[in-house]
Amino acid sequence: MSSQLRTLYNTLPLYRFVDSMPDLMIIGTAHVIDLERPLEIYIREFGPDAVALELDRERWFALNSDKRDSKGPIFLRALSRLQEYLGDTFGSSPGSEMLAGAKIARSLGAQVNLIDRPILPTLKEAWRNMPWNEFWNLIADSSISFVGGGDLNLDQSMSTGDFSKELEEFSKRYPSIKAQLIDRRDTYMSVNLVKLFRTKKYNKIVAIVGEGHLEGINRCLSSLNPRIVKLSELLQRKSNSVSFSIEV
Repeated sequence: MSSQLRTLYNTLPLYRFVDSMPDLMIIGTAHVIDLERPLEIYIREFGPDAVALELDRERWFALNSDKRDSKGPIFLRALSRLQEYLGDTFGSSPGSEMLAGAKIARSLGAQVNLIDRPILPTLKEAWRNMPWNEFWNLIADSSISFVGGGDLNLDQSMSTGDFSKELEEFSKRYPSIKAQLIDRRDTYMSVNLVKLFRTKKYNKIVAIVGEGHLEGINRCLSSLNPRIVKLSELLQRKSNSVSFSIEV
């Protein structure tokens, strides 16, 4: 068991000393144009004290300034491209939907909180722990799939909001990278959500995360019985057609 997960489990029993269990909604999103309306419907109906975003401070500032740093060692750039690919494929890379979530939070008088792990140390640890077979897979895929080539037939997944098949295939091809870039961040964000309930005394929190993180965070926080809103449910509440922005 990781130290973060142990901290999480040690923290949860403290809720027996409060009058009522905290109320948590976790919403899975992706790079979908104009998700603001269905997000607003769910968030307003829930009425949270706070909205938690799958962002760290560095990415929050970059997102607001619309800047991306393409410099750095080649291995970090390769992993950054992989992180972008993961985000676009599985809905785990924050974009306009995070800005929309912050905007909605402010309109309700709810606090905005950033709960994700800083991306630079995450990428560095993924690099250090990457076995050679995944390294060569990364090199091969970087020259094919991640630069616009390859056979990425995601139309069906995009229309339904279900990326489970793609995530399963990625898990088999890149198990150590998935552990660092997805699983470890699931635990990190789960711990931060618990900390928000404890330290800031929030009663109701909405967490907006990529669809690829939904299952892992739900599993970590199952004892809180969070309400889960999948990307497919957001899409169903959209009355207009859906367009996806895939950045490779």
